[in-house]
Amino acid sequence: MHRLQAHNLIYIPKMMCDRCVAALTSALHAFDEVAPVEADLMARTVRVVSRHYESALMRTLREAGFDAEPILQPLG
Repeated sequence: MHRLQAHNLIYIPKMMCDRCVAALTSALHAFDEVAPVEADLMARTVRVVSRHYESALMRTLREAGFDAEPILQPLG
């Protein structure tokens, strides 16, 4: 299901290295090939801009072997 593009911030507690970033980026691009993905290794977060629902992005990451938790962002 699609919607307007949204910025999704996701916490990946076990994201420790560039290989993790490459693997989760690959998984997300397999699901949404045009979604920009930005990872912050220090904060262990990933920002994904996608038209897909956050729940679908979370499922994609979990199926790829990553524990993932959404980070609620303030509105406005």
